[in-house]
Amino acid sequence: MGALVPDVGAPHFSFIEIPSRTPMTEYPVLEAFYAAYNAHDAAAAAALYAEDGRHDEIAMGKSRCGTAALQDGLEGFFRMLPDVVWSPKEVIRSGDWLAVNYRMTGTFTPRPKENQSAQLSKQVAIDGLHLLKVADGKIETTQDYWDKDVFLAQIG
Repeated sequence: MGALVPDVGAPHFSFIEIPSRTPMTEYPVLEAFYAAYNAHDAAAAAALYAEDGRHDEIAMGKSRCGTAALQDGLEGFFRMLPDVVWSPKEVIRSGDWLAVNYRMTGTFTPRPKENQSAQLSKQVAIDGLHLLKVADGKIETTQDYWDKDVFLAQIG
């Protein structure tokens, strides 16, 4: 059941039901996006983007443009968190944009550094928000919002 909100357009005070969430199944590209991410299939994820698609990593202040760069970035990410899983929650659509809040969990595996013993892997769990602009069945832009301080504290 969704939330009940006042119907301000009604001649008398009444409530209408607003659905609590939109199922991901209504957005095949979104379903494929999380399936590719959770399968750690960087090529499949990158193929969902338009040829000049862009991903903005807001917390890190970095962007990648084009399917080759997107695939390369995801491959590196999957090496860093080899068992990462995204659990998407609610989906909100506004025009061409989809907003999805998610929980990401995994094991951070630091890159080995020269002349240092191996660092211990650390469990991470972060809540975040993906914004995706979709047109003609392809992702034009993704923006990923999450708390960098929370991540750094967990991998500390």
